[in-house]
Amino acid sequence: MRASRRKRQSAPEIGNGVAELEDSPELQRPVVYVNPDIVWERGDVGFWNPRWVELEPILRQCPYPVRPLGDFIPETVERDGLKAPGITYGQVGRREYPPQGTLVEHQNGSVKLLPPQARKAVDGVLYLQVRNLRRVGIDPYETVSEKRFIAEGSYNDLPRSRVQAGDLLIVNSGVGSLGRCCVLPDEFPYKLVNISQDITRIILNGIRPEWCCIFLQTDLGAHQIVRLASGVSGQIKIDFNELRSIEAVELPDKLQQAFAQGVRQLNTYHLRALRARSTNDESEYLRCRQVAAGILEILIWQAEQAARSASFAPKAVFPEGVEEAITRLIEDECHRLGAMIEQVDIRPQILELQSRPLGIPLERDPKVASEVERLVRWIHAFWEYRDGKTR
Repeated sequence: MRASRRKRQSAPEIGNGVAELEDSPELQRPVVYVNPDIVWERGDVGFWNPRWVELEPILRQCPYPVRPLGDFIPETVERDGLKAPGITYGQVGRREYPPQGTLVEHQNGSVKLLPPQARKAVDGVLYLQVRNLRRVGIDPYETVSEKRFIAEGSYNDLPRSRVQAGDLLIVNSGVGSLGRCCVLPDEFPYKLVNISQDITRIILNGIRPEWCCIFLQTDLGAHQIVRLASGVSGQIKIDFNELRSIEAVELPDKLQQAFAQGVRQLNTYHLRALRARSTNDESEYLRCRQVAAGILEILIWQAEQAARSASFAPKAVFPEGVEEAITRLIEDECHRLGAMIEQVDIRPQILELQSRPLGIPLERDPKVASEVERLVRWIHAFWEYRDGKTR
């Protein structure tokens, strides 16, 4: 260090803020001097993500409590007579699938696997990989049928990583994938579900998982994820402690209920899309998938408004008890919005983040946001109509 300071003024610069010094006889290797101003600049979060410099004050000025996500994650919970960790991922290492030629039967949520030469079928477990976590929910059909299930109790079916309804799932690694998240719905058509090592399962207490899932996809959530994620050589990941450190807005439960209701509506269309895909009904699958995408975008936009203003009251997308024509109108608009969203490039526009794209957008596309704002005004008016406040 003394040599570095002694040569600071005279050492020839060989790069931005880096100068080569004479060989160190003690270390027997070349010594370089790095300008501490450059080190300091790169240690500033604004160097890597200038947008977070703008967003952090918004989070600090939020009208509601802001708490680390870890405050809502228990150390362990009791499940099926066993203690399960509040946060975990799937089995690490190899993946063991049923042998080729295994017959699969899926009925009433249960899966039976009959391997070749076997006399008795065994219970099957839906095995979720990164490709199965889409933005609107879990899609088992993204995996080829031979690798869609694992045998119950097999190497990859750890009891600690079994997934139950209400669990939050988030992709924990991979450029272009990290950050995609969803909540397993009650009506999901498979009873036994497990995950790979690239998916983190989170159990939440004291905050609704549906709200948490939506918040993580807002600009305030997504920019924290990309800021905390680490990695090199095209791989990025986020570990348990980093996930626990994400600061989440704790909305009043009444407002969280609106998002939970909205997510249930999203799930209705997503599950319809899965049923259509299972019967090769491509047009119905596409329509329902895009309606679900539109609902998701409306919920995220409302979450961003709610986190900024106590005067904004979020609403579920479909008011209950209104005329069928109103429901059909909102559905058509969500379909149109979802089709628009699927054409948007979600890669970061910020130069410093272009090598670290997430599986979720960091910002709302301006054209999409304009359409969403218009639809939200309609939706709020329909809710007021339902409540008798307008005619």
